[in-house]
Amino acid sequence: MRSVLAICRREWQWMFREKKYIVLVMVMPIVFVLTIMLIYSHKKLTGLPALIVDQDHSRLSRDLTRAILANETFSLAGYANSAADFRELAVRDRAHVCFIFRRGFESALMRGENARVDVLVDNSDYLVGGVETSNISTILTSYSIGVNTLVVEAIHGIPEPSARRAAVPLDLGQRMLFNPAFNSNYLNFMVPAFSLVPLQLAALLATIRAGSSEYGGRSFQSALIENPWAIVSGKVLAYLVVLLPVLGVVLMLPHWFSGAPFLADRLSFWIVLTWFATAMATLGYGLSAMTRDSLKATEACAVLTLPNFLLSGVTWPVLAMPKLMWPLAFGFPMNCAGVMIKKITVMGGSLADCGKQIVVLAAWSVIALLCAWRGTRQVLTAARNGTASNV
Repeated sequence: MRSVLAICRREWQWMFREKKYIVLVMVMPIVFVLTIMLIYSHKKLTGLPALIVDQDHSRLSRDLTRAILANETFSLAGYANSAADFRELAVRDRAHVCFIFRRGFESALMRGENARVDVLVDNSDYLVGGVETSNISTILTSYSIGVNTLVVEAIHGIPEPSARRAAVPLDLGQRMLFNPAFNSNYLNFMVPAFSLVPLQLAALLATIRAGSSEYGGRSFQSALIENPWAIVSGKVLAYLVVLLPVLGVVLMLPHWFSGAPFLADRLSFWIVLTWFATAMATLGYGLSAMTRDSLKATEACAVLTLPNFLLSGVTWPVLAMPKLMWPLAFGFPMNCAGVMIKKITVMGGSLADCGKQIVVLAAWSVIALLCAWRGTRQVLTAARNGTASNV
């Protein structure tokens, strides 16, 4: 028993000297649960930007617009003259649902005819689209009964009970954009989103030993190569040649075998995939060279990827998270690439529709290059000092 306790004391001393293990074992579980609690703290989706296309300009269309915006699910994204504007606004993340009141909307009700409200829903994110669809039906159903009763009562001068029986309900003409099946197709949404997790890990881990190995017997002769950028380029390029075809196949599998949509501008698709893979491979190499240890670099990559997944919007829409978490959710590399690929492959957009994401990915590229440059300088310094053996 004394020997067992002695070993325990020895391990405790070692454990508490290693700060990373204190963080991983004691701090990370608490942070993880607190993050999950914060993500779901709003409990429901609110404030979705709604575009209003009012071609009728009547009292009734204005009243119904106020009823829609009074529901906490929606907020005003703006007004437009044509529904054609919605597709572009949706791709640019400025609107998620569009309500259209055609000319003659109020007069149709006055004649006792069915009046139709057309609704376009961005269903590229099925979680958001499902909430929108459910709340739209609820709003129009509850509003329809009351408003039509008042219209009939006012026009025909009959008591409310008779007016309620004579009221004609509003028709709902609903169309879900960016979902060719027009149904709750989880495959179109979930599979491509989850595919980005191994995509990022593969890109990061491909080069995870490329830097740390230069401190051992496999190191290059520093006298022959003194340009850090040449070293970074050679390292990353060697892995990209193998990595890119694999990542391309990963993202195309749902399309080839399960019928997931692929509306892409293929040039934009390959630019995004190549850029993202290059940035992550460069970051993986940089972390490997800076830490001098592939295990430590792997742990760093895991710490980077875990919050990516939590804040990706796959299990809970980003718009339903507290706003203080939005910069994190939209600022992680996997989330950024995921939004770009969705816009290109599902929504039929291009790089021109990815302005914010381009800025984020550019920032991560700079971070990756700085890590790679610093790590390479460390490798060269170690080689000159004789701490890395040459072949």
